[in-house]
Amino acid sequence: MKEVLVTGGSSFIGKHCIAELLKENYVVRATLRDISKGNQIKSDIEKYLDRKVDLNFYKADLNKEEDWDLPINGCDSVFHVAGPFPISFNGDENDLIFPHRKGTLRVLENCKKYSVKRVVMTSSVASVYMTKNLNTKINESCWTDISNINLDAYTKSKTLAEMAAWDFVSKNDSIKLTTILPPVVLGPGIGKLLKRGSLEFFSMMINREMPVAPPFKMGIVDVRDVAKMHVAALKNDNAIGKRFIVCEDTYWVKDFCKMLNEIGHNAPTISPPVFLVKFLANFDKTIKPIKKLLGLDIKIDSSQAKELLKYDAIPIKKTIQDTSNYFKINS
Repeated sequence: MKEVLVTGGSSFIGKHCIAELLKENYVVRATLRDISKGNQIKSDIEKYLDRKVDLNFYKADLNKEEDWDLPINGCDSVFHVAGPFPISFNGDENDLIFPHRKGTLRVLENCKKYSVKRVVMTSSVASVYMTKNLNTKINESCWTDISNINLDAYTKSKTLAEMAAWDFVSKNDSIKLTTILPPVVLGPGIGKLLKRGSLEFFSMMINREMPVAPPFKMGIVDVRDVAKMHVAALKNDNAIGKRFIVCEDTYWVKDFCKMLNEIGHNAPTISPPVFLVKFLANFDKTIKPIKKLLGLDIKIDSSQAKELLKYDAIPIKKTIQDTSNYFKINS
């Protein structure tokens, strides 16, 4: 039976990847920075799947070289999910770039060392949406322009990590790589609610911590679909060597907030003029990273995932309702 390692086993996407692999009867192991969380995560996944599971955890940190031999040795495949995802970041950009880029290379180097041939990596639309000419029609051929001096640390780190991964496998053809590129990831989590990344954004909207809806069009995907597409890529040899954007659709923030309000929330629906928000973005760390995209009618193409991986997106309104229910249960 094939054994798969999931890095970042405590993360929003990581736990769903573990659950999806177990549904497909893979043997699963996962890495955690804090190994003491293992029993709780196992219990949460058993509750989610409504059955007992076999699941092994290994302590590993993307910033530490010595951690990776044990979890990777003996695996057939790796889902590389781990990596920090702050909604805003004010520190040294290298504090994000190092774990994403160097951490990815550590994982791949150990995959080569222990003859792991198949890697599915969680990248992000961050690596495609800030193109040099600010394309509004985004597909897998796009790349974020890392020469842009105004690029935020997270976008730069995710782009550099994916570029490093493709460069590594171009020189080490024993490893067969696929990357999955989700936009804003919502949906019900497994276990305790941790308001990080996309879920932090959801919380900000429903609690009106952002008083207005910025004129920004964003892609949204359900976390359950992201996990399914990781597994679909692993099972499909035609996915080798390809990037896959998985996105239900793109929505203006004000329209997303209207859908939140339809189910009882009080999210902001006033969208100020683009020029005003661009000015305010100079002082607001949550908006500054998307300043150049404000007002652009962005469209994201997921046709390759639909064709090759049979991506059939969970509808946005179900994702929003299920995310809302998850917040209520865990509040």
